[in-house]
Amino acid sequence: MRKIDAIKKIQTSLDVSKPQIITPKGKVYEEHVRQLSEGLLQSIIEPVLAKVTSTIIHDADYDTYRSVTVWAVARSGVNWLLTIEGVQQFALAFGSDPLDLKMHGCSSSDALEEWCS
Repeated sequence: MRKIDAIKKIQTSLDVSKPQIITPKGKVYEEHVRQLSEGLLQSIIEPVLAKVTSTIIHDADYDTYRSVTVWAVARSGVNWLLTIEGVQQFALAFGSDPLDLKMHGCSSSDALEEWCS
């Protein structure tokens, strides 16, 4: 996977999903989503292979992510946005090493929702 592939995959999610984002009081949903989307797009990295080694939420999507090819496609500090190769699916994980990440547990086709979870 190349960076342009990650951008396209995330942009597709942004274009087709109405993100399930909680809007803080006093903010307009559309403006809030626009700001968060810009932040996500700025956090896209050159994809690196990733390995999910543990999870916070058991019995969620952990088994799937530990048994397929996973790419880290965005990063902010210790937070990584993961995606499954060839599938429009995203999950949030954290850690300092992309080969030893702890997954939050759930995943979806909504990149922004996962990024902000």
